Amino acid sequence: MNRTQYHAARRMIRENGRIAYRWLGADGDKLRDLADDQDWLAERADIIAYCKREGIACNVRCTARLPARVDGR
Repeated sequence: MNRTQYHAARRMIRENGRIAYRWLGADGDKLRDLADDQDWLAERADIIAYCKREGIACNVRCTARLPARVDGR
């Protein structure tokens, strides 16, 4: 899978959800394995639940994904 195919596959998954993995065949299996490692929505839901449970004000900054640092720091 080259870069163009990868970006098209990721877009298909964003637009159609997990059903798109079936349409991608073997490549979809590889992408699903990568995606299962990072379930951002589940992580966000855990943060919101924690904030509610502890009575902490929760806003977008609490649940925002931080960009990966390129320089390794």
